Amino acid sequence: MTPNVAVVLAGGVGKRFGAPEPKQFLMLGDKTVLEHAVATFDRNEHIAEIAVVVHPDYVDRVQEMMTRGGWHKVKHILCGGAERTDSTQAALRAYADRVVNLLLHDAARPLVSDAIVDRVCKALEQHSAVAVAQPVTDTIVRADADLLQGTLVRSTLRSMQTPQAFRREVLAQAFELAMQDPQFQATDDCGVVAKYLPNIAIHLVDGEEKNKKLTSPEDLPIFCQWLDLSAADSSKKIQPQGNFKQNLAEHNQKHLRQMQLKLVDILREITTLCDRHNIPYWLDSGTLLGAVRHGGFIPWDDDIDICVPVEDLPRLVEACRELPKHLSLQCPETEPQMRMPVYKVRDNNSLIVEAGDDFSLSYEKGLFVDIFPMTAWPSFGAKFSRKVARGYCRANAILHAQHYYSLRSTAELFYFGMKRALFATLWKVGGWFCRKDKYYSNTLDNSGNGNRHLRATVFPLTEIEFEGERFKAPANVDQYLKDLFRDYMALPPEEHRTGHAIFFKTQLD
Repeated sequence: MTPNVAVVLAGGVGKRFGAPEPKQFLMLGDKTVLEHAVATFDRNEHIAEIAVVVHPDYVDRVQEMMTRGGWHKVKHILCGGAERTDSTQAALRAYADRVVNLLLHDAARPLVSDAIVDRVCKALEQHSAVAVAQPVTDTIVRADADLLQGTLVRSTLRSMQTPQAFRREVLAQAFELAMQDPQFQATDDCGVVAKYLPNIAIHLVDGEEKNKKLTSPEDLPIFCQWLDLSAADSSKKIQPQGNFKQNLAEHNQKHLRQMQLKLVDILREITTLCDRHNIPYWLDSGTLLGAVRHGGFIPWDDDIDICVPVEDLPRLVEACRELPKHLSLQCPETEPQMRMPVYKVRDNNSLIVEAGDDFSLSYEKGLFVDIFPMTAWPSFGAKFSRKVARGYCRANAILHAQHYYSLRSTAELFYFGMKRALFATLWKVGGWFCRKDKYYSNTLDNSGNGNRHLRATVFPLTEIEFEGERFKAPANVDQYLKDLFRDYMALPPEEHRTGHAIFFKTQLD
């Protein structure tokens, strides 16, 4: 069955509404208008995933809402344009390589019901275009200025609502034709399909009175009445960011141990595969430090790191086909949208949000164990080795960060592109003249700290206890940790005892 994707259109900036901020961010009770709209699609069993289209200035705000609301179906936060059609085309581009149905819904219709969504999705099983409409109850006339010219037959008229739903290829074809028309004027999506693909029948399903569009401040009391809210409720403001961060911290702390145990489950599955296929691995970074200093997790830590030699990664990729269905391997080869050259095994029935996550991209975002590729290093001098590795990684990270078109981003492209090329050349050419049997560390594109280990510090592998189980460890754990952290037994200042996650959920509903 073709997956149904809800596209919530929230790209407007609210100039006509007259409020100090876009109407989709006004509060109705304890949720914004946008949150009410998304919540219906997020809980509906017929919706596979959600994309929110928003003005670029409000992407961070929508990500905050997503974290607060636990919207596990939201896979894209897309940047819209000046017109509604720009937002629709952003969604078409995001799903250009997939066969899906797109349900395009105005965020300003916060009370769309499950019943409407059900009717639309059921109709999509038989029709390639579906619209939601209500019978017109008022008498509608044709007028010329202030003169009545005639009365329209009310039984043939409908008041259109959203979502408007289409098979993606149908909507894409209609917009392709529209963009070739110099006389094209922006309209709703059904209007585009009706004009440019007149042979496509648009099936109508019943709308509801409460699926009304919020168009003016005078509408707010009506929505409050439907939600059984007082007028005071409608004027509530979003919690100050400090309180929001505090609530997130409390949530993470409350569920941290549950998360840690889930990570151990993932680690156990990976290491079982590695042992079965004779793939070397070892605990690394904070995970190895926790094993030594705490016998398990560092009390505030929320991730697990292991290493695998880069030459063994192809065998690991193949072995991961044997992972349980709820786990999947994520790497640059399987998900090109990943910006970091790190392999991960993700639990697809969970969610984690980190500072570097980009919700305009659709890579998996479940809880994970990091797998760092390790390789032999040239025997450069220590200072030169560290400077080149750090310089390359910094340039590489900037080039892979999300950019908007600007003079600065163009300058960065040339400056850091040349810098990365220079460091890569120094590394490669220098490696021709240096032996590579002495040092071992991360691959160049993942060696931001410039740390390296003597090969004898890593091999032959030993074992260490972590969370009551035995896992592989470097040959000289003490020296390995000194290479990474120096005085590794000293606790960091209390204000630095935090995890990496902004928000996580160990089990999706």
